[in-house]
Formats: sequence, C-alpha cells, structure tokens
Amino acid sequence: MPEIRLDGEKLLRCIEAIEAQLNEIRRMSAMTAAPAPRVQGIDLTKIEWRGKGSEPVTAGAEWAWAFGYNQDGTYKPESKTLVQHIEQYEKVEMDGYEMTLSGRDKRLLNRKKVK
Repeated sequence: MPEIRLDGEKLLRCIEAIEAQLNEIRRMSAMTAAPAPRVQGIDLTKIEWRGKGSEPVTAGAEWAWAFGYNQDGTYKPESKTLVQHIEQYEKVEMDGYEMTLSGRDKRLLNRKKVK
C-alpha cells in the first residue's frame, strides 16, 4: 500500500481559506436576507391564540401560539391562509406580529411582536 504524506501547513492554509470564504458568504447572505412578507386580509382574532400553560391570551400579548392544523392533519379553517403563507415564505408579518410555524412537525403557529 502506498504511503500518503500530508503537508500540514498547506492543509491548514486551505482550511483557513475555505473558512474565510464561508464567512464572506454568511456575511453577504445576512445582508441580502429578505424581510418577512407582509400579509393582509386574515382575521387574527378568529384564531384561538394561547400562551404559556395553554391559557388563552389577550389580543396584545407579546407572544402566543395556536394550532395550525386539526388532529386529522387538515388545516384549521380560521388559520388556513396564514399557515399556507408561512409554509411558502417561512415567516410572515401581520398586524405588528411575526408569525412562524414550529413544533415537531411544524404544525403550531407562533406569533411574536415585531420590535
């Protein structure tokens, strides 16, 4: 079997160059990240928002969650359009809130105040 020799200094220089390129890609990506799309025409008050301990929350709560789907996997009618927008864009902004999907299967709506 042939002997393999590595030049440690050259290998380290290559790794450092790759890390520098990755950092530049991350920096550029952060600069060009699009803001969450703004959505209109969805009545957020029809969604049963909950807070910690699954207690109902008031309209102005900083953070809340809600079920986006029924137990059989179909969309909840009151949140269907919102969930579909989030599935398409990952997050949306509406009425001063940013909304995302979370949970094990991305079936929970999360709502947090935009600062």
